[in-house]
Amino acid sequence: MKVHTQARVTRVNASEAHNLSDANLPAGINIVRESEYGEHMAYTNKQWRESHVTEGQFTSYDGLSIRYYHAPQEDSPKGCIVMLHGYCGFWGKFHEMAEYYWLAGYEVFFMEHRGHGYSGRQIDEADIVHVNSYNDYTQDIHQFMTEIVKPHIGNLPCIMFAHSMGGAIGALYLEQHPGMFDAAILSSPMFGIKTDGTPKFLISLMLAKIKLLHQEKLPFPGGKHWDGIPNYDKSSAMSEARYTYIFNQRLEDSHYHTNMMSNGWGYASFRTTPKILRDAGKIDIPVLLLTSGNDALVDSKGHYKFAYSTPNTEFVIYEGAKHELYNGTDEILEDYYARIFEFLEKIRRGNS
Repeated sequence: MKVHTQARVTRVNASEAHNLSDANLPAGINIVRESEYGEHMAYTNKQWRESHVTEGQFTSYDGLSIRYYHAPQEDSPKGCIVMLHGYCGFWGKFHEMAEYYWLAGYEVFFMEHRGHGYSGRQIDEADIVHVNSYNDYTQDIHQFMTEIVKPHIGNLPCIMFAHSMGGAIGALYLEQHPGMFDAAILSSPMFGIKTDGTPKFLISLMLAKIKLLHQEKLPFPGGKHWDGIPNYDKSSAMSEARYTYIFNQRLEDSHYHTNMMSNGWGYASFRTTPKILRDAGKIDIPVLLLTSGNDALVDSKGHYKFAYSTPNTEFVIYEGAKHELYNGTDEILEDYYARIFEFLEKIRRGNS
């Protein structure tokens, strides 16, 4: 793998994150504290969504309906943020973040990937995530960008925010379609999957068996069906209030019951992540790569490979943080969003 430049690496102790960064939040943006979160989401955020967020859908190339959400700006937006969620994600997991982007003056677009939320599915079971190929994901994004986002925003700077699986999909899209985004924020992107010590050769044998026996739509080994039982302690969140807000949405709506992967999703993911890293050098736009140091799902070795293979990546590691950085502690969130908004301001100044 060719190394283009020395990546800028910053390590942040998650328990001491607050005020360690020189970055500041934009005027009018106050990160909701843990103690105030439930009330804020029940009233302020809900009112914001009811007043400013619209939902839409488009039909993808293969006939699936894809759901998206849009929070437009009335006057002189600073730019546009296109948000890509992770595995088993949906719009409700990012209500808080979308509000911050909008309050800071950005147009916000959010797309629910096929097999998630209110988008169409290629499998009957409501709690299994399935995809035939990651190229299906990127074709959906390209249609979203060319038919909906770009015609609306014109020449505004366009920045991708992508978490976990969305980071893998987003990076693959950036490699396939240069010039569509001006910058990218990748939060705990899935550039490698932790396998709990299972040897690589056994994974390879399992993937070969899936293809040979046409088992793509069966559940991937080790998965668990949705049971409606909360388990915050083993979750990827460090904020119990945020975990509870998201879990309650899952309880109330069967569209949000995704909880395990199909063999096809597993096959596509294990085959795609090495390709992303092989072609990472094609991504030359500014990238803010945010990594959780105590990630139970994603192998951070892929983040190092990506950072040192791309020419313009700023790499921040939150030591001790869990996978969902946007559901972190008050201290993590203050630093996390300050760095994100500093990055956005740099992009905005560079495009002005």
